[in-house]
Amino acid sequence: MHIPPNVTVTTWRVRVCYVDTDQAGVMHHGTYFRYLEAARVEHLRERGLDYKRFEMDNKFALPVVEANIRYKIPARFDDELAIHTWIGLGYRAKMRFDSVIMRGDDLLTRAQVTLACIRLPEGKICSVPTMLLDFADPQIRGKRKPPPLTSTGAVDDD
Repeated sequence: MHIPPNVTVTTWRVRVCYVDTDQAGVMHHGTYFRYLEAARVEHLRERGLDYKRFEMDNKFALPVVEANIRYKIPARFDDELAIHTWIGLGYRAKMRFDSVIMRGDDLLTRAQVTLACIRLPEGKICSVPTMLLDFADPQIRGKRKPPPLTSTGAVDDD
């Protein structure tokens, strides 16, 4: 995965803290997910959406339903990382945020995090609001076709 042309990319910078590493000074694998979440929230904030207000005012939440991450080179204590994030997919049922984590010119990690939309407080799945889909670049919105129906007529959406 590389950054596709003509997409809106946000860069969030963070320095790896000692608490986020193991005894060898390597960043713990779970920390990447925390940093990716912060980068997603900042991506939306830079587009004009305050995620906290989005949840409070609109009673929606965006839980992670799938996360794919490829660790290529480890991040280490005191590394300054640049997390480049963009919306890789946006359609009615899901949004996917794509990211690359860099240390200088070195590509450390590639990630794709897919989010669904739920209505709060019930936690029932619902369509992604148009206001969110509008943050996706035009060539990304609705890029994926709806999932096919199974022989029973149910939606097969693995």
